[in-house]
Amino acid sequence: MDNVKLRDFSRRIQSEDQPDFTYALQGSLDLAELSVEKLVNYPDTIYIVNSQSVAFGKIQKETLLYLLDRQQKFQFEQILDSMNDGVIAVDNAGRIFYANPAYVAILGVPLRRILGRFIQDVEPGSILNRALLEREAFTREKQLIVSIQKYVSLRAFPLWDGETFLGAVSIFKDVTKLHQMSQEMRQMSSIVDEYSQRIRSQETADKLGLTSYNKAFQTTIQKAATVALTDVPILICGESGTGKNAMARYLHQCSSRREKPLIVVNCAAVPADMIEGVLFGDGERQGKLAVAEGGTLFLDEIEELPLPAQSRLLYFLQQDGMDSSGGGETFTADVRLIAAAGQPLESMVREKRFRKELFFRLNTITVSLPPLRERHDDIIPLANRFLSTCNEKYHRNVVFSSQVYQELQNYDWPGNLRELKSYVERAVILADSSLPIIERAEERVDNALPRPTYYPRSGETLDTQLRAFEAEVIRAALADCGGNRTAAMKQLGLSRRTFYRKCAELDVLECGEK
Repeated sequence: MDNVKLRDFSRRIQSEDQPDFTYALQGSLDLAELSVEKLVNYPDTIYIVNSQSVAFGKIQKETLLYLLDRQQKFQFEQILDSMNDGVIAVDNAGRIFYANPAYVAILGVPLRRILGRFIQDVEPGSILNRALLEREAFTREKQLIVSIQKYVSLRAFPLWDGETFLGAVSIFKDVTKLHQMSQEMRQMSSIVDEYSQRIRSQETADKLGLTSYNKAFQTTIQKAATVALTDVPILICGESGTGKNAMARYLHQCSSRREKPLIVVNCAAVPADMIEGVLFGDGERQGKLAVAEGGTLFLDEIEELPLPAQSRLLYFLQQDGMDSSGGGETFTADVRLIAAAGQPLESMVREKRFRKELFFRLNTITVSLPPLRERHDDIIPLANRFLSTCNEKYHRNVVFSSQVYQELQNYDWPGNLRELKSYVERAVILADSSLPIIERAEERVDNALPRPTYYPRSGETLDTQLRAFEAEVIRAALADCGGNRTAAMKQLGLSRRTFYRKCAELDVLECGEK
């Protein structure tokens, strides 16, 4: 019906007809150029004229309006049928009366099985039902059609004829391939993120000296990298000198909190009557929990935390907030807690020296660090790493002989990494500058330093001389034990708290040393 002229529909004028040229139409006019609005004021009979305005035919207005309606419908359906997007229309009862070829192709069923059926039977969960019920337009970026296992993006609109509700129409696009591509991209992104995390974790481990050739310790490091991504409390267990401080820093650097502060508190180095103020504040100063906001609080040697402070810490963890000063004012802090213990907390719980509830709270995730005697594969690489660092630090060029390497491997290293590092540093310092090779293992810690000797000093008070003697004895004990503080405490017969108190008073340990 394209390019149909009005003359093709005109009827011959009879002699008695009296044409009204006010409402005449040109016979050369295309039917498609007319509109219903243009014919509103025309009479029932419309005359057709030629280019000289001579009437040669007529047509009834009713007939012309019908032709226009049919042509518009015909063109509208042609447009819908040619669309790549699926189109489906339902009446006000939800029965399908139109579906274009694209919809049929997407659904994968013949048109005869679609027309006349209710939309709920053909497309369960379709938003057309919602458009019918609420008589509003709706959009869904992605919906799964269960019956055909395809994803579609769709829009639904109500159909109105003036104030009469006719039904609804839905236009949708098959986005199954896009969904699959999106899934694949997310998987690829996840893989990239995983590899990036692994690379970052490896770089952090290398920087902190946590690289290992020991399979058991490699598994421990991988576990640590995984749990670091969570916010649950972590308990690090291990002998003195096994690297608990380094592991805490590793956990922080591998977490999402790495841009926020890592606050370290050595519970054994803080007097018992001050520890609560240090952790929670005392009204005059902020506690470490508040300072660590958004980051990580690392409580080293948590077994030395007094029971009252344990109770307050447990309350904070359970309530996510607490009275900071005893005056009723509460504070909250977004803090990830990491704790380290050099003693078995289970035994301390049984002995009523550590709160059971706090132990269970801290023990959600445990990272156990093996002693160096169980990591023989790592002794030589670690020794070489310490050697390189010390050579650079002291501007030396010391190397180990094969005999020294053998001795390093055969020794149990009760002081673990700290003892090994101390031995290597001492070896570099004491090596004969003319001999770049250390040939004798006898220079190990047991023979490297002399036993403590003390001679009275004239002009000094008894208290000053006693303090100096105590400091020398403690330093000698630490040297004898390869830097292993726990062993030194046992040798000296001192409790952990007394040991650290004396070290602080006598300035035995360097400021800030953990």
